Amino acid sequence: MKAALLALLLAPAAPAVAPPATPAPSPAAPATPGAEAAESEIAAVEQEIARGLAGLRLPDSPAPYHATVYVVRAEVLSIDGSFGGIITDVHEDQAAAGVDIRVGTPERDQTGVFGQDGAWPRFNLSLGPSAELTRHKLWLALDQAFRRATGTYAQKLPILARLAGEPLPPDFSGKPEPIVRQPVPAPPTDALDREGLRELVRALSKRFADHPAIDNGDVFVQVLRSHVTTITSEGVVLHEQRDRAVLAVMADTRALDGMHLDHGAAIHLQELPRATEELRKRGEQLVDGVLTELTQMAAAPMLDDDYDGPILFAGPASAQLLASTIAVHTGGTPAPLGENGRVREFEPHWQDSLGKSVLPAFLDLEDDPREGFGRVAIDAQGFVPKPLTLVKNGVLQDLLMTRTPNTHRKESNGRARLSPGLAWGATISNLTLHSKKRGSPRKALEKELLRRAREDGYEYAYIVESLRDGNILGPVAREGATSFSTGRKVGLPLPAKIYRLDASGKKTLVRGALLAPVSMRVLRRIRAVGQSAPALPLRIAPGASGGFVAETGMDGILSNTVDVSVSSPDLLLDGLELLVERSENERLPILEHPLRRGQNPPPAPAAADDAE
Repeated sequence: MKAALLALLLAPAAPAVAPPATPAPSPAAPATPGAEAAESEIAAVEQEIARGLAGLRLPDSPAPYHATVYVVRAEVLSIDGSFGGIITDVHEDQAAAGVDIRVGTPERDQTGVFGQDGAWPRFNLSLGPSAELTRHKLWLALDQAFRRATGTYAQKLPILARLAGEPLPPDFSGKPEPIVRQPVPAPPTDALDREGLRELVRALSKRFADHPAIDNGDVFVQVLRSHVTTITSEGVVLHEQRDRAVLAVMADTRALDGMHLDHGAAIHLQELPRATEELRKRGEQLVDGVLTELTQMAAAPMLDDDYDGPILFAGPASAQLLASTIAVHTGGTPAPLGENGRVREFEPHWQDSLGKSVLPAFLDLEDDPREGFGRVAIDAQGFVPKPLTLVKNGVLQDLLMTRTPNTHRKESNGRARLSPGLAWGATISNLTLHSKKRGSPRKALEKELLRRAREDGYEYAYIVESLRDGNILGPVAREGATSFSTGRKVGLPLPAKIYRLDASGKKTLVRGALLAPVSMRVLRRIRAVGQSAPALPLRIAPGASGGFVAETGMDGILSNTVDVSVSSPDLLLDGLELLVERSENERLPILEHPLRRGQNPPPAPAAADDAE
């Protein structure tokens, strides 16, 4: 499977301004490789932006006042192996750009209309910097972006005219001070270990033969070496040059009742991977762990009945829960405008909760971009992000702000993030949940879990140890596993590893559980926490439709995400509901799996070890 790392250009419309004049060649101008060529291209982009802002005009339409051009160049390696064979081995260079124009004024422009934001015209570039080609491509793209912006502005005005109540906040806040203008970084010189990584994928994927209960599966290595340059009409020039990679395993199988199950995990890297002995050992543990767990999940019993008692989120599940809720719903971008006004379903749910209790009083929440997997020195709009206390003593203090104001916050605090594929939005960096109350060991949490469950009339309770990662696996294949949220409800990923805890302390792995959509108020019902809060590195899509609940799949796990980390202790919550998935399963294949011939069905999973 080839990773779709960069979006392709839409067909441009006819130009509304004259094409740029071709500059006369300098008789003594030699080729300008490297940084000189890149600076020359940036200068050409700035000149074309200025020409566009001055010359793009249509009768009875607002003039442009701001423009941003994003230039992306990337080296891509994608290797996919299965059962010892290599399916895909693609190594290529890619180059593209996107254009964003704002028309009107910062007080009121065309942005914030449902379905229109982020739909920037994109176009292909030369693999190396080329001022002449980029200037010509940008001429057409600026025209297309301007026409689209004026059309959206015309749609927005009648919507605003129908709205009652207080005037809406401005659409764009002030520029960064001082203006950031970064020099072109030195290009990397180390090469990809393509041959070694291909053999590593081949060897790791052979391990599927040791797990005959697994129907299908793949081992992936994906590497993205990207250089994103942001150029604005205000003079901002930003460069983000990153090496990002992932070693992932995906597998699926069928339970005896026909239920389709999948499972996956990944090792996230922020450097070029090498086929070292250390990475091989980590990869073997990753593959064997995923396949063993999936085998146990397929043999596990179904969830007995719906359940609305307390639930313990332990291990990675607690951080994944916060990445599915807080990472998305602490954003400061207002709801977009639809034909009938604000589309509130797409507004972060905590935006109207500033100064209100959103967590128990013994919890604080901080986002710190300085160190960690999600470290950010400067955001996508040129602002320097600082540590941000989002929640203090359970009360919401701040929001993740970009240059898009809301009724409560007018300025950016440096939380704009941009993926290499130009997915954009307000996003966390390194999120940490702090507890002022001493945390409890796992055994004590389980005892408290059962006590609270008995108060709700249950002689058992449930422990979720991980949630299904759609950023690896993509959308759920089973219709019965899809739960749609309505109104101000938050949809949560499926539990991947979930155990039933009996009164005796015995843990039994189960399958077929759904977490019902919840209100963000459920986080006020955190009753107890664990002792430690390890950092969990994640790759999530930015913005209000991102977070851990996004389902980018392997095709977008590097191009459409940003790097973040979430640190959370184990969390014991009341107010969540588990539902039995009621799917119509397909019949099992008629012909027996070739690796299972003559074998008995896979054994039922053993009870979980009581050790911490």
